[in-house]
Amino acid sequence: MTIYLVIPLMLAATLLQVALIPHLTVWGVFADLPLLLVLSWGLLRGGREGAVWGFVAGIFTDFFSGGPFGAATLSLMAAGALSGLGQNVVYRHYLLLPPLIAFLGTLIYDLLFMVVMVITGHSVVWLETLGRIIIPSAALNALLIPIALGLMRLVHRRLGGEAIEI
Repeated sequence: MTIYLVIPLMLAATLLQVALIPHLTVWGVFADLPLLLVLSWGLLRGGREGAVWGFVAGIFTDFFSGGPFGAATLSLMAAGALSGLGQNVVYRHYLLLPPLIAFLGTLIYDLLFMVVMVITGHSVVWLETLGRIIIPSAALNALLIPIALGLMRLVHRRLGGEAIEI
């Protein structure tokens, strides 16, 4: 892993996330590009690198977020670390694992973010947020993970990682 790649890539992804992606809604929600890239990298390179990418993406996300600073960092690190659990089996055996990881990773990210919001004194409407935002967003991210994974696979190969076939 090179820090010279993760910093500009996550900065660009975060800028796209705040400037463009909210205008591209599906089911009233939009994809989470930094999260998709973090989850993809964790699937390709393991939980440790997924957590590092989550840390960098989280710092940038926290700068633009209205939530408490550190909430996105903690949440993206957790999702990135857990996405690495499927690293060794994801491509060779279970084609449905990347969408499952994206769905669960989105749930982990959003629910942990909400827990931090509650801990820091913000009010959260749990059921409505879960039903109207988090679950549809998780479904959308699950549908989009093959695209993000394909892009990150190219980066992975460029950095000398093994070619992984689906």
